[in-house]
Amino acid sequence: MIRLAACVLGLWLFAAFSAFAAPSGEATDPSIEAINTARAAVTEALNKAPLGFRRILFVSAIPDGFAAYKPRDNTTFAAEEPLIVYTEPIGVVWKQDGDEFSSKLVVDFEIRTPDGKVLAGQKGFGEFSLQAREPPIDYMSHIKLDVTGAAPGSYILGLTIHDANSGKSSSTDLPFEIK
Repeated sequence: MIRLAACVLGLWLFAAFSAFAAPSGEATDPSIEAINTARAAVTEALNKAPLGFRRILFVSAIPDGFAAYKPRDNTTFAAEEPLIVYTEPIGVVWKQDGDEFSSKLVVDFEIRTPDGKVLAGQKGFGEFSLQAREPPIDYMSHIKLDVTGAAPGSYILGLTIHDANSGKSSSTDLPFEIK
């Protein structure tokens, strides 16, 4: 009799808890909902942001991925050392084609003296294209420039990005020195 009562109580508890659970296939983890809501807010903010960089800096090695970089201790380079720049572009316009989104950024560079004299440069030096199933929140790129043969002194690396999807451009300067 005690076994039967325990079994009936067990079935009753199972039925009671099942009544409070969401129907199968409709259960949504609240953390997933919170993440999706946050992603939507970040995506909206990124869409409203002007084209530019959230982060841009000289790094000591080619980065492994988004936020996987080692900042340089300073902006002084040896004569034969390449310039490596880590960037996190924002305000990028994503073009939708069916269920895919794509971006295309084109980069120009100039190396100038502090007084503005252009010593070297190239339009369309780099091109960064990305395709994804949804516009990424985290976007990074890197640029590596060989400045072998440059005389010791102070310089400015000017970078301009062009968003092929929007026609917008943005420029930034990174001062550096060669010893």
